[in-house]
Amino acid sequence: MQYTFSRVVGLQRRQLLTIILENVVWIILCIFAIINAFVTPKFLTLLNIRNILINASILGIVVIAESLCLLSGHLDLSVESTLAFGAVIGALLLRNNLPVPIAIVSVLLSGVAVGFLNGLLVRKVGLNAFVATLITYIGVRGVALGIVEGKTIWNLPVSYCFLGAGTLFQIPVQILVLILFYIFFHWLLTSTKFGRHVYLIGDNPVAAWARGVNLDRVIISVFVISGFLSAFAGWMQSGRVNSATPNFATGMVFDAMASAIIGGVSLQGGVGSLPMALGGVLLLTSINNVLNLHAVSPYWIQTIRALMILLAVLLDSFKRRLVRYAG
Repeated sequence: MQYTFSRVVGLQRRQLLTIILENVVWIILCIFAIINAFVTPKFLTLLNIRNILINASILGIVVIAESLCLLSGHLDLSVESTLAFGAVIGALLLRNNLPVPIAIVSVLLSGVAVGFLNGLLVRKVGLNAFVATLITYIGVRGVALGIVEGKTIWNLPVSYCFLGAGTLFQIPVQILVLILFYIFFHWLLTSTKFGRHVYLIGDNPVAAWARGVNLDRVIISVFVISGFLSAFAGWMQSGRVNSATPNFATGMVFDAMASAIIGGVSLQGGVGSLPMALGGVLLLTSINNVLNLHAVSPYWIQTIRALMILLAVLLDSFKRRLVRYAG
């Protein structure tokens, strides 16, 4: 009888631990919000919450891209360069009086091209994803700088800027886009064969290959989607500020990785979900927002960002140990 009771208690403890692990980022976010409701008076105002969501929208889309790569057991350092490259391509075409639809398609195709190149370097050339995307991270940013000679392009058409600056039913369009993207890609990862293959490859690529999964097709597709999303974020960013510069999103790749890891997407691959990654985005954005509200010097924010990335990596390691303990 005592043995059965101990087993029940142990099972309940593991179930509770699993629930906490699966929702830890949202628990931390709620605690953070409650604390700042008292120590940061403007934090929970509607205007500030709106600002947090707007600031989270572009990073949030890049985090989807990075999360897909991490879930497949890879990473993409080129997301921020692809964002800047796409923004510059679109603005450059518009400056030369090409129609808005052509500019938009060109932006998205530029991201697809970078993603496809990353996929080829990883799967066909055999480079490590870190090395492959480091090459494109440097090279694509260099091309973006070169084609506009480091200059900013201003005064983009209103229709082109709608996605980043427009509103629909008094809600910023970029927030609606963020929500729709997370719903769609969460469905893609959880309810399709492609999504199951992404998780399987990230967890054990040898087992995935043995089960007949086409590793080349899935991994190249992941990088293509990552490039597409990054360029899409570049379109949103240029629309938001009505300009495009090759210096867009400098350092965003580290925020994207930190957000995903804090949200429970493992650096080892095969573990994590987009709803939790979104929680990581909102937590990181909220922290930056509070630092700004308290007028913390921008010179220190970089150091705080580094500490948050370190915390994200340590949290990932700690959670994997807890999962082994719970099992």
